[in-house]
Amino acid sequence: MKKTKRRPSISLFSGAFGLDLGLEKAGFSVKACVEKNAFCVQTILKNRPELKGRVINKDINRVSAHEILNIAGLKKGETFLVAGGPPCQPFSTAGRRESISSKDGRLFRKFLKIVWDIYPKYFIFENVRGILSAAIKHKPLELRNINEKQLTSQEKLGSGWDFINNEFKKRLKQGLKGGYKFYIWQLNAADYGVPQKRKRVFIVGTRVNKNIINPVGKYTKKPKSLRLAIGKLNGDNECAGVDYYHYDNLRYKIFKDKLIRAGENWTALPINIQKKVMGKGWFATGGKVGFCRRLSWDKPSPTITTRPYGRATNLCHPDKPRPLNYRECAMIQGFPKNWKFKGSLNQKYIQIGNAVPVGLGKVIGESIMNTIGSGKSEK
Repeated sequence: MKKTKRRPSISLFSGAFGLDLGLEKAGFSVKACVEKNAFCVQTILKNRPELKGRVINKDINRVSAHEILNIAGLKKGETFLVAGGPPCQPFSTAGRRESISSKDGRLFRKFLKIVWDIYPKYFIFENVRGILSAAIKHKPLELRNINEKQLTSQEKLGSGWDFINNEFKKRLKQGLKGGYKFYIWQLNAADYGVPQKRKRVFIVGTRVNKNIINPVGKYTKKPKSLRLAIGKLNGDNECAGVDYYHYDNLRYKIFKDKLIRAGENWTALPINIQKKVMGKGWFATGGKVGFCRRLSWDKPSPTITTRPYGRATNLCHPDKPRPLNYRECAMIQGFPKNWKFKGSLNQKYIQIGNAVPVGLGKVIGESIMNTIGSGKSEK
C-alpha cells in the first residue's frame, strides 16, 4: 500500500495542539510552533518530544517569519500550510468584545504578515463566530440604542469584521498574481462527528488552486452524544483526584438532590432557589442557559469553555454532582485519552477550553488534502 506523503505545516498560536492534532490526522506534519504560554509549550513537548527545539516560546509579535523558517528547516514558499487561531476573547460575545481595539484583537495582522513572509501554499485562520458581528468600537448592549442611526460607523455590528476582511484581501493581495484566494466557512463541530456544539469561523486560503473543496454539507447522519465521548471514563477517579473544581454548598446540594435533571438548567428550579443560586444573574437579560446547566447523555455537549464550573458557564456531569473534570472536557474536544496537560488545574481547563476540536481540525485538513487529490495543481 502506497504511503501518503505528509505535508509540512507551521503552527501559530499553537495552544495545547488541538488544531494540529486534527491536521496530523489529515496528513500534515508540524515542523515548527509559536506559542507564548509556557504551560502550553510544556504540554506540546510532553506529548511531542520530537518537536524539542522547534517550539518558539515567545509573544508572536517578537517572532519573525525568518526565525520560524530557520527552526522549521524550510525556505520561503516550501511550507505547505500555516495554521492558527489568534486569541478569541476580543471577539467572543461572552466577553468585553474589545475587538480590534485591543492588542490581542489586532493579532490577525501579525498572522497575515507571517503568512505572506512564509508564503505557504495554504493557510487556515480560526476564530469564534462572534468575529463576524464584532464592531470596531464596542458599545455595551445596555448602551446600544435601538435606532441604528445613532451609532457611529465604527460602533455598528460587523464593522470590525469588514475591516478584518478587507485587511485579508489587501495584505494577501487577493486577485493579484501570486496572491491568495480565501474562503470563509462557518462550521459547527457537532455536524462533523464531534460530540460538542461548537460554532467556529475558518478562513482558508490558497495561492495555488482556484478552489478548495468545501466541507459544508459533509454532515454525519446523527451528531455524536456525550455518552460516546465520556461514557466509559471511570468517573471521579479518572484523573486521580485533583481533576475538577468543587461547587459551592448550594449548587452541590441542588445537583446532589437532583433538583435539576439531565438536560435541564436553572429554569427547573423554584423561583426562590433560582434567585438565591443565580444572584444578580437572575435579573440579567438573555437566555442564561449556562446557569445550573446539567448535561444530557444523549445529546452533544454544549461548547466546552475554560470555566465549565463557572456560574454562567456551568457544565454539570449528567449523573454526578460536579462539573465535568478536565479529562472529560479533553475527551469531548477530541484529545487522545493519553494526552498529558501540564500546569495547574486552572491551566489545564484553559488549554482545553481554548483548543480547536481535534475532529474539526481534521475536517479542515481533509478539505485541503481532498483538493490536492482531486487532480488540481499544487505548484
